[in-house]
Amino acid sequence: MKANPITYCDYAATAPLRPEVRVDMERVETELYGNPSSIHQPGQAAKVALERARTSIAKILSAQPEEIIFTSGGTEANNLALVGVLKPGDHVVTTMIEHPSVLRPLERLMGWGVEVTSVAPSPSGDIPVSQVAEAIRPDTRLISVMGVNNETGVANDLDALGTLAAERNILLHTDAVQAFGKLPVHVKHSNIHFLSASAHKIGGPKGVGLLYARQGIPFDPLHLGGSQENQHRGGTENVAGIVGFARAAELAEEERAELHDRLTQYRQLLLEKMAGEGIPFYVNGADGYPGIINLRFPEIPGHTLVINLDLENIAASYGSSCASGSARSSHVLLAMGLATKEAEQSLRISFGYGTTEVEVMNVADALIRLVSGAVPADKSETAVEGA
Repeated sequence: MKANPITYCDYAATAPLRPEVRVDMERVETELYGNPSSIHQPGQAAKVALERARTSIAKILSAQPEEIIFTSGGTEANNLALVGVLKPGDHVVTTMIEHPSVLRPLERLMGWGVEVTSVAPSPSGDIPVSQVAEAIRPDTRLISVMGVNNETGVANDLDALGTLAAERNILLHTDAVQAFGKLPVHVKHSNIHFLSASAHKIGGPKGVGLLYARQGIPFDPLHLGGSQENQHRGGTENVAGIVGFARAAELAEEERAELHDRLTQYRQLLLEKMAGEGIPFYVNGADGYPGIINLRFPEIPGHTLVINLDLENIAASYGSSCASGSARSSHVLLAMGLATKEAEQSLRISFGYGTTEVEVMNVADALIRLVSGAVPADKSETAVEGA
């Protein structure tokens, strides 16, 4: 008996590898196998592919190729920007809703003498620029604010933050892992000095990311070794992964406006369908990137819904995938003012380039059945006990 196909609604965790990306990566693995640091022909062929990918991504960001440093992902890029730039005695302004790959390095840096001020979001989930301005001190060296929140999809005003940073002569870093390829991001226009991105959020391979680092700003590397990546990251580059990243970024840029409109329609369809059936729910966060929707269903634990959706071959998530193994409530939702119980009643639905209207309606119908009690209680309890 053939299993029902999965309805995948967890694009914020990772997007399926795009077929075009797979083709390009396989070609590189089989034909361009040389080490790009080698001077022989196979090495130089790989070097050409690497630099073409760097130039392509730089163009999308309105950056210079030499300002793109390829990493193992968004986590490494965030660590490189923060640990590489900040020194004992520096002050950094960040937010309470950042990804753990920003919050945890900052926790370590605090032990090394860096001072950190974390700004709370508004109840809608965005970071008020006025609050960031109030947190700035004479010794503030860096502002670090994410572009799009990975749990709510709420977008922050990077242009306004860039203007603030320029006025105060402060560096600006943004974790753009959920923004790159989905919303317009131009580093020079927004006065961004450091930007982190990841390939697998836009249909590229896992294990590849980048840090945009504006020329002329010194920072220390995390990986000491060879002189790769303009001496900012030692280690042989993952050429196939980087080429795949560039191909995914090109496709995302080509389709960005159309996909944004389509996902906006899907979001509206989902919400209207559930509202039309009269089931109680709340949307956590203001409108931002439409592909991420954080929903709260009163009196129903979010993890229970996620498990029962999985039993119906629908993949959703209970908050950030990076914290899915933790029993703690979402730090993002708590920072927005939700009570612990309310945060625990929430789940995240996220759509992407491969989502269809049929799948959206499938998700809506499943949520309506589950919330209205169509799934027997013992099935739900068994699923929770076995989790």
